[in-house]
Amino acid sequence: MDIKDRCQDIDIRPSYAAPICARHFSRNMASFKASPVAPWWVMTNPLAWFLWSLDFLLWLVSTIGPIKYLQSLVPKRYSVQVPGAPKGVRRAPGFEKELMTSAYPGVTTGFEVLQRSYEKFASKPALGTRKYLGEYKPEGAKFGLKKFGETEWLTFAEAGKTSLLFGAGLRKLGMQPLSKEVEYEQSTSPSTMLLYEDTSAKWTLAAHGAMSQGIVVATSYATLGMDSVAGAVQETLAPVIVCNYKSVAKVVTLASKCPSLTTIIYTDFHVEPDTPPPAVNSALKVISFDEVVALGAKYPVPPSPPSPDCLALLMYTSGSTGKPKGVMIKHSSLVAAVGGVYNHIKGAIVEGEECYLAYLPAAHILEFTAQLSFFSYGSSIGYADPRTISSKGAVRQRPDGTINTKPEYPYPPGGIQEFRPSTMAAVPKVWDILKKGVEDSMASASPLVRFLFAVAYAGRTQALKAGRDSPLFKAVVFKKVKAMMGGRMRIALSGGGPVSSELQTFVRTVFCMPLIQGYALTETCSIGCIQDLADGRDGIVGAPLASVEMKLAPCGEVMDKNQQPYSPEDKTHYGMPCAGRGEVCIRGPPVAVGYYKQPDKTAEAWDSENWFHTGDIGVWHTDGTLSLVDRLKNLVKLKGGEYIALEAMEKEYSNSEYVNGVNGGLMVHGTGDMDRPGAIVQVNMHKLEAWAKGAGISFTSSEELCSNPAVVKEVMRTMDECHKIGALGGNEKLATVALISGSGDPTVLTATSPWGPGVGLTASNKLDRKAVVTALHAAIDLLEKAGTR
Repeated sequence: MDIKDRCQDIDIRPSYAAPICARHFSRNMASFKASPVAPWWVMTNPLAWFLWSLDFLLWLVSTIGPIKYLQSLVPKRYSVQVPGAPKGVRRAPGFEKELMTSAYPGVTTGFEVLQRSYEKFASKPALGTRKYLGEYKPEGAKFGLKKFGETEWLTFAEAGKTSLLFGAGLRKLGMQPLSKEVEYEQSTSPSTMLLYEDTSAKWTLAAHGAMSQGIVVATSYATLGMDSVAGAVQETLAPVIVCNYKSVAKVVTLASKCPSLTTIIYTDFHVEPDTPPPAVNSALKVISFDEVVALGAKYPVPPSPPSPDCLALLMYTSGSTGKPKGVMIKHSSLVAAVGGVYNHIKGAIVEGEECYLAYLPAAHILEFTAQLSFFSYGSSIGYADPRTISSKGAVRQRPDGTINTKPEYPYPPGGIQEFRPSTMAAVPKVWDILKKGVEDSMASASPLVRFLFAVAYAGRTQALKAGRDSPLFKAVVFKKVKAMMGGRMRIALSGGGPVSSELQTFVRTVFCMPLIQGYALTETCSIGCIQDLADGRDGIVGAPLASVEMKLAPCGEVMDKNQQPYSPEDKTHYGMPCAGRGEVCIRGPPVAVGYYKQPDKTAEAWDSENWFHTGDIGVWHTDGTLSLVDRLKNLVKLKGGEYIALEAMEKEYSNSEYVNGVNGGLMVHGTGDMDRPGAIVQVNMHKLEAWAKGAGISFTSSEELCSNPAVVKEVMRTMDECHKIGALGGNEKLATVALISGSGDPTVLTATSPWGPGVGLTASNKLDRKAVVTALHAAIDLLEKAGTR
């Protein structure tokens, strides 16, 4: 059995564990955890040393490997001090005097970016959607899987024509271009369209069509409740909502609350073919996407191009800390964002030849900017959703009608294998699921497979940290694992939150692709830093992109772990040389102009010099790269007066083998009355049950197992290991954990429910702390009691 067999279902659900090494272990183990340091039973095996030596020799004689290694030894300056600016203001090299505003001469608006691609890449595939054929329920399965057929592609020319017709159809429905003479916040014209839909080709085409007519695109996560959607419609006076067919009945209920709303446009993403129109009784006009396109064809209207200063996007945040804020982004900001990304990756891509996998919420700025950027480079975009990017959530119908359930070619079920992307972005939770999926598979592998994996992982990890590749392990051991990601991945980006060093190392090593970190916010149009593709370090978010400048500001009373203030003048960070520490501030063309109709919130985040204050604390390395080390937001001051950064702790504790990232991970909790924090943990029940059986612990239910003191102690053991590996402070050591089985109703937040968007998580998959604390009284009381002396 080879590595492919062991890792064919790496990306979603854990498998049951089995003995990990018959020769060296006499009892069953509940898990397998990859380690960059080989275990003793590998270190003492002569075969391991032979393989490591052979791998090094193959690299040495490859010629190109040593040349690249020598080139990497030349010191590189990733960002530079801006001449004449206050100390600590940094930009990308080559842009010290002027920030990039566009990647393409004469292109100044989002509409012009799109027009350029429609024309330049006219015949190339642009937007791909797998044909949805309904649900397939395997024999004996509890839940059904989505069934797909062939992928249907629109070329760039076809996409351009469709979007222009959709824009003309919006005009026929009564929408108007935003007046160039009136500030958006003062406008009362029907110039805003709300997108409340899952990521799909028609989401993209609707947004493009609106831009062609100077109509503002407002976005709302498809998982938000109707109150949030109603609030967005009421604020913007939007006359049109674009939603999925399945959401029409819910959206109809807004009619009485939203007098501006006149029309619902529905799409058919993951709706079975030949489904009849929605049967609703409403005064609202309910019309399909295709019917709007037909309206545009029947009543053509030429484009009404916006100006660079016109508002393009009103992106509502997911509202984890209260009412969602509408972030106002101009057309010129979109263009500068595209330019900043292009300048960073232009050496790694070939225009018109790439493929980007789109599955994150398009209402999230990371996905929106990534799609717009890759569309501008002539990349094809393949659409999936988080549940069907792998074969765990999908099946494929072959041309002869038979069903393929395995992630194999031809006719693979999962979106990753179908589209074989060269670029993919993901939040840390997705990478963590991939990692634990591989480790789960190794837990039930044969001793030989486990041995080879351990040798290859340790060898390749050390090779990468030394600045070289490992041709033997890459070609023999990890080749087929890499193929499970489509085999073409060259750029893998992690954003939306910090990723631990352990996780970043694992993905780079096993999937044989550079996992780089990025750092930005909705308020900066997803432009800030991106790690260099050749930078193999962990914990680096990169350096400023060409279209922004960045600085670090003093952090007031917030101290580091040694109770020292963060200062832009600092020369060291915990004994390591640095070039300043402080709150990260960003300024430049991509940065938004403020929060819609919330001047008080705008004044809190933007200062008088237009610097956006992020609330994140960073450290400049001496080479001009940035690391994030703390937070001004989500900081808790414990009883002893010391601050703890909840998100930084969660990043490290999530590496525990018992944490179930699929069900939402874990939440660290602390208050001013506690001496030490605790954590609520969504546990991997397969691993927990396997460990309990091996330890002779009997149980009759998941909840009984999760409350067993011996089980809690075992989970705490792994948390203590994460604390040590992550170099967390003494005040960041957990007092205890409360375990959640995830066996409850996933639609209601209870003490046994898994967490997901709208249920313990925000729509962008971030923790909804307030909701969890409010709903899980018993667990919170347990943590607070244990954490108080």
